[in-house]
Amino acid sequence: MKNLLQDWFVRTVHWLRVVAGVVLLGLFSWEVLRERGDFLSEKYLTAQLIVCLLFLLDYLLNLLLAKHRWRYIARNWLYLLCAIPWLNLVEWGGVVLPRAWSLGVSLLPIVVIVMAVYILLEWIDQQQIHQLFFTYLVGVALFTYLAALLFYDFEGTATGTPANFGDALWWAGLNLSTAGAPLVPTTAVGKVLSVMLPIAGMLFLPIFTTYIMEQYKKRDRG
Repeated sequence: MKNLLQDWFVRTVHWLRVVAGVVLLGLFSWEVLRERGDFLSEKYLTAQLIVCLLFLLDYLLNLLLAKHRWRYIARNWLYLLCAIPWLNLVEWGGVVLPRAWSLGVSLLPIVVIVMAVYILLEWIDQQQIHQLFFTYLVGVALFTYLAALLFYDFEGTATGTPANFGDALWWAGLNLSTAGAPLVPTTAVGKVLSVMLPIAGMLFLPIFTTYIMEQYKKRDRG
């Protein structure tokens, strides 16, 4: 009975983490799309604190249940790093960060969203190749969306281009496909994204190719 309750509690916390990750992504999107050039709002900082505390609860719970705790710490140090509410700690310390620094630090919990989505995919009872393909689709969509958000915020604030988020999403999609877009970044963040997106596209492509080849092999065997 104790093991069943423990397992239920762990699963519940995992699901809450997934929901919290989606909520955090939505709030981050709202902060960027609402008005570029402002500092992050108090409401966002409060919501991020709650989400980060939930991530920390999940981390501590799994640490307590782990048979080899030092091994768990070594494998999940990035998760712990992203779960710490850095922006809230900075605010409590009385330090005022520029928006660029605030947005960069606030992206750390976004990394945990990818982990949370992967956990959700693991719950789907499918073959490994299908899990890999779904992870590929979610990863491509999430990475493109986040890159578009950052490009829209930093480049739009500095130069006024792109004028809307649709153009930023178009720019990110073309760069991810390695085709390139006629929008030349001027900020450091935009330039870094313009390099990272084609690299990510080349890394994602073999996963898609593997999935297609596996499907053809299954048809030939059938």
